[in-house]
Amino acid sequence: MKHPITFQLNMAREWCLDVAQSCPSELADVQLEVFPNTIRWQLGHILTVAERMLFQVPFSSSLIPSSFMKWFDSGSTPRDWVDQPPTMSELIEQLKNQQNRFIAIPAEQFEIRLDPPFFGYSSYGECAGFVIVHESFHVGKIDEMLRVIKYRS
Repeated sequence: MKHPITFQLNMAREWCLDVAQSCPSELADVQLEVFPNTIRWQLGHILTVAERMLFQVPFSSSLIPSSFMKWFDSGSTPRDWVDQPPTMSELIEQLKNQQNRFIAIPAEQFEIRLDPPFFGYSSYGECAGFVIVHESFHVGKIDEMLRVIKYRS
């Protein structure tokens, strides 16, 4: 039986991948005035935040390129992109690879205490809980963006 956190990480990521794969590529970079970012940015942001929260602490085992942070970190925006960011296909592949790493997290790792706390979270399990909520929020935003973009098209 899967640990409840592993189950929820996987469930949130499955939803993310379903929504991402339903997005026509021509809509991924549509920038509407009512949204500060694009669907491609949202996916990259989900990826980079999960990577930071689950694979940079406490073991420093991040596998995504450091350039992803400049494109997708909190406060960034596609309007500021100078270099070409990863494609939707590349992001979806990275999200799938990361999902496999979620599933491989040993259950006992969620009990590890973080001293000092990381972003205010005092255990690895709390970091994972944030990732679940964060991912779900942004996938909901992507779903909303898709509906608005399709409605306006």
